[in-house]
Amino acid sequence: MHLPDTADGPDTAGDPATTSDLYGAAAEFYDLLAAPAWARLGPLLRRALEGVDPAHGPLLDVGAGTGLATEAAAEAVPGARILAVEPSAGMRIALSTRLACRPALADRVTVTAGTLHDARLPRRLCAAVVLGVVGHLDTAERASLWRLLSQRLAPGAPAVVDVLDRTAPPTRAPLRLATRRVGDLDYESWSEGADDGWTLTYRVRDGQTVVREHAVPLPWSGIGIEALTEEAGAAGFVCTPLAPDFAVFRPTREEHS
Repeated sequence: MHLPDTADGPDTAGDPATTSDLYGAAAEFYDLLAAPAWARLGPLLRRALEGVDPAHGPLLDVGAGTGLATEAAAEAVPGARILAVEPSAGMRIALSTRLACRPALADRVTVTAGTLHDARLPRRLCAAVVLGVVGHLDTAERASLWRLLSQRLAPGAPAVVDVLDRTAPPTRAPLRLATRRVGDLDYESWSEGADDGWTLTYRVRDGQTVVREHAVPLPWSGIGIEALTEEAGAAGFVCTPLAPDFAVFRPTREEHS
């Protein structure tokens, strides 16, 4: 990550990028089929961001995807500038389309085409949204992320984190997550668990005929809130769980190093 000249010193933080575009194949279908997940996730995010003061700095959205969390955060924290970091070109196309259709949102959102390693961050952030990210990171990368957030978040500011995907099935049996009619076609999303993550499969049907199918393997660790609480505690954070897979972490230090 490239830090501003005023930073105390260089640091790096892991995030979901790899040399391949993990989420590119999902971008076409993501928003069409996201409503069931976001009916639950949206209220949790709004609750997590209650009381955030945008005067403390921008809000960081790590792994912004198509902008669902970006837009929800903007609504939850009126007036906040948002730094949206997204490595997937496909997801950024959807994010850019969202911004093009919402000029007021576009005025507030700065998009980094890459990872946290590519982002220029200010000394202070009013909050961080890190959804759909930590399961892609190894232990060292998570420790680096916690160090960065400890340095940048304003005292008491929230870092909003989720763990195992809310839509992943508890078994390896395929599970249909969502379906939606678009014109004359039916769109479906399916999830199938594995030892090291899961596979999302998107199908487009014309009646009983599958006219298109895309399988998207997504590596993801099984780390839970309890383990994250221990890791984040070493960096000076306290955890407030809002759901079994969703929590707010706040730095306890009055001043950051």
